[in-house]
Amino acid sequence: MNSEGFRRRNLVYDDNADARLTSGFVVAGALTFIILSVVLFTDVPPIGPNEGELAPNLIGEVHMPNSPWEEFELYDEIDHSWDNESSPDSKWFLIQWMDTDCSHCWAEAEKMSALESAFGQQVTFISIAVELNIQNHDADRDEIVAFQEKGALSTCRGGDTDCSTRGGEVHNWAYFDDLGGSTMDPWGIQGTPFVVILKPNGIVAWNNAQHQGEDLGQALYELLPQPEAA
Repeated sequence: MNSEGFRRRNLVYDDNADARLTSGFVVAGALTFIILSVVLFTDVPPIGPNEGELAPNLIGEVHMPNSPWEEFELYDEIDHSWDNESSPDSKWFLIQWMDTDCSHCWAEAEKMSALESAFGQQVTFISIAVELNIQNHDADRDEIVAFQEKGALSTCRGGDTDCSTRGGEVHNWAYFDDLGGSTMDPWGIQGTPFVVILKPNGIVAWNNAQHQGEDLGQALYELLPQPEAA
């Protein structure tokens, strides 16, 4: 191509666009600084099952007595802004892992009724029904409901006992269906029954594995705020 056919094209400079671009970089830099400051200087606990950590979330379906199964998410229930001084009435959580065919869970059912009767005003109870990889442990939702409601079903405690004969009262709290066992690894569950107590903001206050042999009722009494003397 000869010099006459070649046309040199010059860039068009827009002072306003240049200023807008500079402002955009400034704003982006400021936002990045704010985000980094929040991450670096906010005391955000790690997620995990150990005491002092934020409990892993629970997402699934729960059953209340004489009600249909419904969606549940633990993080929707916790009080994210809780502190013991400004929100003394916020409820704590007791989460129990159990298996309807587990003889130890069968024996603990009466104790759970007594604990809920004593502490139910301050604590939200949740039982998570799992199925251990053990012979004759073969539950379904009908068995979960029968165990919870003391219904007539002859497949509890290893498949040879009527659920209506277990100790304690009807368990008037949520039973969470985790027959697939998806919660066991994140929460470090090795067997049943197993209990974790959470503060109202979801922070783990007491983990069964860290208090072997300790009485659960005594742990609740020591953890929960006591009413002021008149």
